[in-house]
Amino acid sequence: MANLLQLKIALRYLRPPIWRRVEVPDTLTFWELHFVLQILFDWQNSHLFEFRQGRGSINDFLTGSPPVLPGDADNMPEWQLDPRETTLDEVLAKPKDKLTYVYDFGDYWEHDIVVEKVIPLAAGHPTPAVRCLTGKRAAPPEDIGGFPGYEQLLDVLAEKAVGKRKRMPAEYAGLGKFDSEEFALAEYNLDLSHLREIVAGENQMLAEYQRQMAANPPPPRPVFDPQALLEAMTAMMQARFPEPLPKPKKPKK
Repeated sequence: MANLLQLKIALRYLRPPIWRRVEVPDTLTFWELHFVLQILFDWQNSHLFEFRQGRGSINDFLTGSPPVLPGDADNMPEWQLDPRETTLDEVLAKPKDKLTYVYDFGDYWEHDIVVEKVIPLAAGHPTPAVRCLTGKRAAPPEDIGGFPGYEQLLDVLAEKAVGKRKRMPAEYAGLGKFDSEEFALAEYNLDLSHLREIVAGENQMLAEYQRQMAANPPPPRPVFDPQALLEAMTAMMQARFPEPLPKPKKPKK
């Protein structure tokens, strides 16, 4: 029997906190939940992601970005699950169950996901739509440099607000009107109402990209050969120093 999960998702390390409360059916896949979080935090789906419990060891739950390029699967942990085939009820079953969502392994935005309520659905009840209930504050802009970069942006905006700064630094160009307190609940729910179409569109683009890569595969990555590297370095040194260096003379007694 399906359940409705009430989740609270908060960005880690940021104060004051940035968080969202959302209702999702536990039949949702983690691939679909990824796009829910992209919508709720205004991310742009331009980086890798993962969901995990624990620290990602072999006995912990782990799923994330599906393989795209040939050979990608070989570079993933053997226990990593496909998010398109793994549903929430396999991991989130009762209140206080927790999960971490990481987006962008450069900025490394960690989201703490906690189950607040589990609401059983009657047999035959239609699957309810994903719905954001409430939340606080705007998420950081994409590619801002993680939470240290975001805190620096807030400092710059504060200086601009009191007249200590007239222009934004080049790295923050276009962010002069960024409102860290904005929370667009109606817009989030409007986008969430199109979740099925958004996921279907992403699936189609992913499949088309994989077809293109299969038809025109990238050149194979060079295999690291330590012996060849040693020989190349030896040849380079011999070219620079063709004659052996003279031995230092012993000092006269």
